[in-house]
Amino acid sequence: MAVSGRARALYQRIADKIRAQITDGTLAPGDRLPTEAEIAAEWNTTRSTAVQGLKVLVNEGLIISDRPRGYFVRSKRPMVYRPQGEFRKRPLSPEMDQFLTQMSEEGREASQHIEVKVEAPSRQVRERLQLGEGELVVVRRRVRFIDGIPYNTNDSHFPLSLVQSSEIMNPDDIARGANVVLSELGYEQVRALDEFHVRMPTPEEADRLQLGPGTPVAVHLCTGYTREGRPVRAVVNVLPGDRHVITYERSRPQLEGAPIIRQATVTDLRTVTDLWEHAASWLNERGIDQWQYPPREDRIKANIEAGECWIVEADGAPVATITLDEHADPDFWSPAEAAEPALYVHRMVVRRDIAGLDLGSAMLDWAGQQALSQGKELLRLDAWRSNEALQQYYADRGFTHVRTVEAEDRSSGALFQRPANYTRGTGPELETAASDTKH
Repeated sequence: MAVSGRARALYQRIADKIRAQITDGTLAPGDRLPTEAEIAAEWNTTRSTAVQGLKVLVNEGLIISDRPRGYFVRSKRPMVYRPQGEFRKRPLSPEMDQFLTQMSEEGREASQHIEVKVEAPSRQVRERLQLGEGELVVVRRRVRFIDGIPYNTNDSHFPLSLVQSSEIMNPDDIARGANVVLSELGYEQVRALDEFHVRMPTPEEADRLQLGPGTPVAVHLCTGYTREGRPVRAVVNVLPGDRHVITYERSRPQLEGAPIIRQATVTDLRTVTDLWEHAASWLNERGIDQWQYPPREDRIKANIEAGECWIVEADGAPVATITLDEHADPDFWSPAEAAEPALYVHRMVVRRDIAGLDLGSAMLDWAGQQALSQGKELLRLDAWRSNEALQQYYADRGFTHVRTVEAEDRSSGALFQRPANYTRGTGPELETAASDTKH
């Protein structure tokens, strides 16, 4: 005889029925539910059991309790939240800031309450802004209202040392945007790192946003960086789940023409170190310890003078660099391996804003062709030991892991190689510029 599972409790079945009616549209947003007494009578149970079932739906965020009026299906007219909109160009003389402009265009009444404080940052903000102990931040705290309802909070944190005495210190709308003010101060934001966390609100957040039980929030932490990789703004947005739709637009980067790879000259030293520092900053943001030291300009200059350092340009701008030489590092490669015909890859960097083009794969294919033209059979490299994602990147591009060497005072040592004639065939085709003999 089959044994059936345990029957669901009556309050759960009450919740199941009402939930199904909300899902299939029988109960529409804003509709009033039967009273507690009516539900109890329908199910021939006590009022407390009916209340228990209704609380399940309140905690799920499907209904709201509005005493003494009763219970209602939660109405939803979400705000479309576009994180990437921060970097869109604005009119030269905007009358309102971005949020107010967006809501006005949607025909909704919007307002915001702003207060400005100087305070010690939270650990989260201090880490994002890379502040030392005792450094203070300016916080612009905003509660944004739509049609009289608090929809989200937007708290922007700036290092006090950067914005003191600026317009950012005033508790007023900055119509042209805080990013423009930062740019005028010499700290233009050119990229941002977005992090999203979904959780239940803190008591303070629930109070600021007038949230009822059962409403989760998405926390959007956005850190803005200058071209040099300096973090200058950390924004914490708290977005109630029933009031927002988060929309992202993504597109594959496009180049006007084929990228050109050319030998670097002595005038490119700053370009190479800038690319290196940009990559080091990006790695640091992700908690990866690779390249967390100043670039070794003497080595880079020596590679340039030897004709071993190359620059990739796209649409007239430098976007990547790679160094190729015949040097088998004795800390990693054995004498027998050093005697084998191989070309070695060093210091390969691709600017992050075009990483989606898979330019790195194209550069490695090009490096293999360079090796073949010099009579080499292998393309080799040593990768950072702790950067497993980078090692997987090379493995995905036909490289075989030879071994990992832990040499004294060296953080690299994950050795990879692939046949020089291996071609992945992805990414843009590189055009090799004529060599310049003046290094």
